[in-house]
Amino acid sequence: MSSPSAALSSTKSIIHVAGYSSCGFYRRAASVVASLSLLFPSKLQVVEHEFPSREAYREWLIHGGSNGGPPSLRGSSSGVGFRDHAAKLLENTPTASSGAKAKQHSSSPFCWLSSGTDLDPAAVTEFIGGCDDTLEWCRSRCPQLSGPSTPPPAFFAKPIAKMTPDDHAPNHPYDYDLLVLGGGSGGLAASKEAAALGAKVAVLDYVKPSPAGSTWGLGGTCVNVGCIPKKLMHQAALLNLGYKLDLPHYGIGVTAEMVEKNYGMSADNEPAEHSWEMLTTNVQNHIRGLNFKYRVDLREKNVIYLNLLGKFVDPHTLETTDKKGNKGKITASRILIAVGGRPTPLSCEGGELAISSDDIFSLDRDPGKVLCIGASYISLECAGFLRGIGKDVTVAVRSILLRGFDRECAELIGEHMKSEGIKFKEEVVPTKLVKLENGDGSNGKIQVTFSNGDVEEYDTVLTAIGRTGDTSQLGLE
Repeated sequence: MSSPSAALSSTKSIIHVAGYSSCGFYRRAASVVASLSLLFPSKLQVVEHEFPSREAYREWLIHGGSNGGPPSLRGSSSGVGFRDHAAKLLENTPTASSGAKAKQHSSSPFCWLSSGTDLDPAAVTEFIGGCDDTLEWCRSRCPQLSGPSTPPPAFFAKPIAKMTPDDHAPNHPYDYDLLVLGGGSGGLAASKEAAALGAKVAVLDYVKPSPAGSTWGLGGTCVNVGCIPKKLMHQAALLNLGYKLDLPHYGIGVTAEMVEKNYGMSADNEPAEHSWEMLTTNVQNHIRGLNFKYRVDLREKNVIYLNLLGKFVDPHTLETTDKKGNKGKITASRILIAVGGRPTPLSCEGGELAISSDDIFSLDRDPGKVLCIGASYISLECAGFLRGIGKDVTVAVRSILLRGFDRECAELIGEHMKSEGIKFKEEVVPTKLVKLENGDGSNGKIQVTFSNGDVEEYDTVLTAIGRTGDTSQLGLE
């Protein structure tokens, strides 16, 4: 077959692959080149020329016969095939050596680069070769696969990021080559990589208490108040649901009295008692173990860990503050900011009464009846595991669930959560939070007033309405 004849711009290379239909080498070469064009559609176009038989292919390639294929594949009747026409025209070009190589080629496939999509010997710019040569040509365009010794050609080259000159010199007068602000996933990875390359590196990591007073150790959000504790609490929810809905139907824990009571059939278990204190204690113990391992890992990788809060004095100097308020200074030739973000606080009256994802995983009391404010995945995840361990959970949604995600999936998630007993207050926001007192004067529930006028009481209000970069106190101005 043949593609349209319009020539393309010089920025896109056009590769032609000719062969006969039953040739496995032709099929292989054409398939690999087509795959490469899918990866680089703006850089490469493939034009395949398929002949019905070996005889028809050789007639076109070598003898220039007019039989054996569609008009677009027929050569001239002069007795000179496409191969020799192309080789002759390449003699006085920069790719003359490929022309000499083409003249010796008689097998399938026959592959070449061209300035257009027509089957025109005058448009040939370079002969590539047969199957093996074509596969090697493809490998040379993928240096990450063929090895670091193969330089990436300009053909597929991407712009290389260049670092802005910052006057760094090996003999600088500063305390460190690199100072990393933030001991989360990004900061730790960057510091260890730099140290492995021979740099003198220190990491400053200081967790400012959340409005509710929660703090944690080295490792950042994911380890301390994100992915790790979240997954552990989801596991608690799954185990709780498994105990209730699955175990008895597999005969686990089923007694003769239970069988008789249910007339020989299995039935769901009654909800199990759950200890929030035990769950949070074990989750926090696990996290403290990870904090310790991160500190050991830094020491083994020759990275200095400093539990200090840093603030810029100038481009190479930080003012530091320890947990006792003592001030100091530290300098570095280069400073990397990797401080991450913190939950955005609730801005309505009484918003300080709400906790966030920074607090829920170490909450020192049973959360009881919970209101989750926000429709982000953090809010819905918290609502999910809290409901899974038996809590009464309501989610307040300002507009839609999971904005920015696939709508069909978001709607299915909402329907599933409702089927699990999670309540939703839709198209509302809280306008006021008030702490009530119990009859004995102790703290009681939180009364929440919503924008639609509803007033309800909850034991815990958890806000998850977004996150904000934690850069306001770095002195970047």
